[in-house]
Amino acid sequence: MHHHLDWYAYTNRLRSLHPAQKVLFSFGTLGVAFFAHPLVQGLLWFWLILWILGYARIPWRVYALLLGTVIAFWGLSLPALVVQVVPNPALELAGLTPFAQLSLGGWSLVVTSESLKQALATGLRTAVCSTALLFLVLTTPFPSLLALAARWGVPSFVLEILMLMYRYLFTLWETALTLQLAQRARGGYLRRSRWLFSVSLLAAQLLRQSLYRYQQINLALLSRGFQGQFRILHPPSYVYSQRYGLEILIGGGALIVLNTMVA
Repeated sequence: MHHHLDWYAYTNRLRSLHPAQKVLFSFGTLGVAFFAHPLVQGLLWFWLILWILGYARIPWRVYALLLGTVIAFWGLSLPALVVQVVPNPALELAGLTPFAQLSLGGWSLVVTSESLKQALATGLRTAVCSTALLFLVLTTPFPSLLALAARWGVPSFVLEILMLMYRYLFTLWETALTLQLAQRARGGYLRRSRWLFSVSLLAAQLLRQSLYRYQQINLALLSRGFQGQFRILHPPSYVYSQRYGLEILIGGGALIVLNTMVA
């Protein structure tokens, strides 16, 4: 992506919507997605996509890239979700009907239809829950979330930890991209034999550069009279939208009623 996530959080069509309204909607849909029927989860997913791509006007490439990263981690966990290692006598006693089976000695690698359904259900739930959180990240500036958390009574040390973690995530990302670009310019990833060496060198330099950036930021804070406490910027006032509020109530209520009917 050529922009940070902050750029979309500050320029989307829902930037003036009150953060509390977006937080309640995001965490409400997140809770529903955990326990809803797969049909309701699918409808909720399309509804969240409408909010992100339609109402907020976030580019679909950005959403696809972020969601694709999450789906990639789900794909890496597929073997553990789908494949079962079962002794052959236990397989016969259990009466399982394998969808696919590979026998090795006295053991069998088994893929059943139940495990496939479980893996697909996990993937759908992962996509819906991730979309609910991406809606909040892509439409709400982080200082607004911190200010809202402070008004809701979250301890100050928790807010400071969140602020530093959020800041250093982008610092780490920028440093990694800069180092990788320098390696590619020197042919560090042209051959497979050099790929592993380049990755290990990148990790070592990334740690060194991150510590150096931390020291520079610490010196900058001390030179400006830092007293050990960050002050959270309170952004300008936002507005509650009755139109979006009604859609959330009606749409959420309809999904809950539908879930009780199909469950």
